[in-house]
Amino acid sequence: MSKKGGDNKKKKISKKMTLAIRIVKSKKSGCYTFENKMISDDRIKIFFKKSNEL
Repeated sequence: MSKKGGDNKKKKISKKMTLAIRIVKSKKSGCYTFENKMISDDRIKIFFKKSNEL
């Protein structure tokens, strides 16, 4: 017997992810902290914009 419907396997979609780290100064305490995120390449420029430009 032959199978109907072809492949039922899920295809993996791979996106290139980058670990982006920036230094952020706290408004309350004045201390510097690190903020890190795993983001895709198209979101890098948005991540590094200054908070007052948003």
